Amino acid sequence: MLNEQHLREVLSTKLFSGKMTPEFVDFCLSHGRLRHYAPKQYLYFSGDEATTVYFLISGRIRLYLMGEFTEKIIRVLKPPVFFPEIILDGKPYPHAALCIEDTEVLALDQQIFMRFMESNPSLLWIFYRELALDLRRSYRQIKNLSLGDARLRLGAKLFALAHVHGIKTQNGVLITIPLSATELAGMCSLARESVSRILTELKDIKLIEIKKKKITVLNTDELSSWIRERAARSRSLN
Repeated sequence: MLNEQHLREVLSTKLFSGKMTPEFVDFCLSHGRLRHYAPKQYLYFSGDEATTVYFLISGRIRLYLMGEFTEKIIRVLKPPVFFPEIILDGKPYPHAALCIEDTEVLALDQQIFMRFMESNPSLLWIFYRELALDLRRSYRQIKNLSLGDARLRLGAKLFALAHVHGIKTQNGVLITIPLSATELAGMCSLARESVSRILTELKDIKLIEIKKKKITVLNTDELSSWIRERAARSRSLN
């Protein structure tokens, strides 16, 4: 469990690139509740009343939409980050939030949080910029999902995951989130069988390596070139 000094440091220097005011940090520490969640625990479900906003302090959280037969993974959050921004409109949670490892969040009552923001409107611009980044990410995701080429979709997703959740190793860039074919299929709106087949193809041409659900991109430049070549080929066929 984090102590208050460490929590203050995270909020002051890492959240929103260290742009939050001391008054905001004091407010969060005074009114927030630090909660610990184990892997596979939910913070909330889609459609639940949105009574709480969160700051992810440690661990990682998967946001996804749940259908009757399918799950669509929207994003995997890594700390520090504020979420879910969209509930500032007072409507229910639009997605579910599932912890994928030991996780700590700072939870604040949504109404108390909104009253503080209304009293400090200059802070809204910081949240607006964060929301704008999320919108750009969503537009990029929609663009990738609109690609008819399944290999291109999966390749683009692996490249993005390596960029956001990757660490450099001797072999390449390790995507630190354990990912099954089913989970990747949920991220790319593809059938699990298609994902398994494409992963095998990428392994055969030495673009990735897979060991116990851990994927390593052996060379991100080569993967990027492979994506561009497939994109150019796809455009020439249209």
